[in-house]
Amino acid sequence: MPEDLDKLEINLQVADDLSSYELDELTAALQRELLQLDVDAVDRVSAGPAPDGSRGVDLAALGALIVQVGKSAPVLGQVIDVIQAWAARAPDRTVDLRIGDDTIKLGGLSEPDQRALIDSWIARHAAPPAPAPEPGMA
Repeated sequence: MPEDLDKLEINLQVADDLSSYELDELTAALQRELLQLDVDAVDRVSAGPAPDGSRGVDLAALGALIVQVGKSAPVLGQVIDVIQAWAARAPDRTVDLRIGDDTIKLGGLSEPDQRALIDSWIARHAAPPAPAPEPGMA
């Protein structure tokens, strides 16, 4: 399996009239949904250190998450299904997903076209099947 499958970067895009607070709430809700899957971690992306004098240690980038998928390609499909369902809840939601240098945008396509695009993208990141053991080598 390619090394970069471990880390899936997610960037959420929503309606322009949504406040930063609302986007932060939507990001947190998606994070909670993703944590219910068999992933290693779902983390907020850092936007850098908090301003001097504030109590925060780090600022979170709005609408950005990193999912540590682990070594299980089927989990990647489950993660994408959750993200696709999140994007489908409102017509103005799209999501950019990135593994390494390979990016895909969810939203704005018909369901069959979106599914074909997702399946192709997942196939590029799936592990090659393990070789079958030779007879008598078990």
